[in-house]
Amino acid sequence: MHKDEPRQSARVSKLFLTSYVNLDEKGQITPVSVGRTLNVSRTGAGMEVFQEIEAGSLMDLEFDIQGSLLKVKGRVVHVRPEDDGCYVVGVEFEEPQEMLAPLP
Repeated sequence: MHKDEPRQSARVSKLFLTSYVNLDEKGQITPVSVGRTLNVSRTGAGMEVFQEIEAGSLMDLEFDIQGSLLKVKGRVVHVRPEDDGCYVVGVEFEEPQEMLAPLP
């Protein structure tokens, strides 16, 4: 999805601690790392991470949602470096995640 196109699902501002591994076509790029979501929807998430990640790379994610782990695969669609050395990444999920649909 191009950044000027409307989102497939409305995003909700929500904080979840997330573990992830960043991948490319050859395999794992980063060790298992931790980030946090800034917003989530059925089809993607905005996340803050603490290492540089390339747009187009893949991510294996695990969201801690009220004590349950939700495992998701996605593709990084955009990356924005922040002044504090963090990165905000947009991840589009490979499949819609109904568990994330109507978040309170």
